[in-house]
Amino acid sequence: MQPNAAPDIYLMKREKSRAGCMTALIATVVALALAGAFALVHWLGNRGTENAEPVEFPVAPIQAELAPVPVPDAPPPPPADLAPAAPAPIPAPAVAAQGDSQAALAAAPEPSAATAPPPAAGDAAASFAQAREKLQGGDYQGAREAALAALAAKPGDPEIEGFLNELAMPLLASQRPMPEKVEHVVQSGDYLGKLAATYNTPVALIAKANNVQGANIRVGETLRLLDGNAHVFALAVSKTRNDLVVTLDGKFFKRYRVSTGENAKTPVGTYKIVDKIAQPAWHKPGGKAIPYGHPDNLLGTHWLALDLPGYGLHGTWEPDSIGKQSSAGCIRLLNPDIEELYTILPKGTLVTITE
Repeated sequence: MQPNAAPDIYLMKREKSRAGCMTALIATVVALALAGAFALVHWLGNRGTENAEPVEFPVAPIQAELAPVPVPDAPPPPPADLAPAAPAPIPAPAVAAQGDSQAALAAAPEPSAATAPPPAAGDAAASFAQAREKLQGGDYQGAREAALAALAAKPGDPEIEGFLNELAMPLLASQRPMPEKVEHVVQSGDYLGKLAATYNTPVALIAKANNVQGANIRVGETLRLLDGNAHVFALAVSKTRNDLVVTLDGKFFKRYRVSTGENAKTPVGTYKIVDKIAQPAWHKPGGKAIPYGHPDNLLGTHWLALDLPGYGLHGTWEPDSIGKQSSAGCIRLLNPDIEELYTILPKGTLVTITE
């Protein structure tokens, strides 16, 4: 085409038409490619799951319900005006194997006295054997403690009670040590009656326990005395069993056989010993007093009067009557037994009589 010549209109139209066709063709090819790619991805995704079987997951096992763990009470906070103490180191928890029961038992704290189970019968046998061994070794108080432990495990056992019966007076009425006894160094002005009043214990027991002849005690001499102000005897009489149990501070001391009133004449209740008489006269109802030693005097060697007029504890000249309901209402004992009670019991001792 010549310069400055007029443009060929037809040629321009052909070029423009060719460019539009190419653009349409390219757009069509791109659209088809995108559609094919989408179809391919969809087909591949369905191919992996269309024939797959459903998978069943096992049901998780249900564990046993766990016991609640006790949590100790938190200690009270310290006063505000005090600086807090350094915290104690926390020990690492002990981890034991599931079957290691022995280690767990060894680590467990011992039960307290309040929750401890009562002693078993086997403990009674072991304690009683220990009591006999201690007595053979001359330890009277240790023997008593072990025998009391055996009796606590096996209450009312006649063999253990018999052992304690034989031990009672040799331990109490001697200078052998007991927790219930105190040592007193005789001072100028002391005498048996004064010591008896001071320690609320009978003169007869002081004299017998310390081998005092007459009423002679020497200044500087050491006496062992039952402290009756801190340690208390009590008596329990059973009319059904016809026996009398002496306790010291609530613990078994000795059991005696007695007679009670015929036809249940012995009154029931709690009384006190208000008088003690050796070699008593008997004031027969409606008659004159019968002196000690007279064949008609029924009181035996000693009399312990109760705060119930006409009633008391006394001995007898008829040993075959013991263990029966055969008295006129009083509590009757063998003469050696009433003498022991006369020796050890102070005035004011409580006597409880039950059916």
